[in-house]
Amino acid sequence: MYLKMKNKINWRQLAEDVGSFENGQEHGSNTLAQKAIENLIGEEAIRDAVDYYINGGPGSELARFVIWQIHPISAMQYCYEIYKSERDIEEKRSAVELLRVAADHRVVPWIKDFLSDPDKSIQLWGFGILDQLLWSELVDEEEVSWLLELAERSTNEHLLERVDFVKGFLKQRNEHE
Repeated sequence: MYLKMKNKINWRQLAEDVGSFENGQEHGSNTLAQKAIENLIGEEAIRDAVDYYINGGPGSELARFVIWQIHPISAMQYCYEIYKSERDIEEKRSAVELLRVAADHRVVPWIKDFLSDPDKSIQLWGFGILDQLLWSELVDEEEVSWLLELAERSTNEHLLERVDFVKGFLKQRNEHE
């Protein structure tokens, strides 16, 4: 059985905690809603969801899609922590792969690490993060052009194919705007 919340939500406190009040006015946004959901779920449960996804098993895809929907910073940070750790290479790969869908603009500086990693799968998943951010328009092309240039200098043939594909997509999108 999954956990059920027993207490009512103190919406005022939650709004204050996520920064919904500014200059005496209240405002909302998808980003604030995502922060609120992350607060309600809790960092420990988010980290558990990351571990559950990495370990696989029934329900792991649901955990992935929940993380994808709310882009919790705690999941992003934990995926990066796993990548930087001494854990098994498959776990590191899975963490970077999950980060591909969990990520938002806050992970852009980490992509350089993934592209520079000696493991070709991590390079590909790292570029997949950049691809997803561009596809979802969570970053501007100009903001990450340096990463596209870095990826273009790779010796990883599969990565170079992905770079060409993404550059073609961006060219088409720019022509239609």
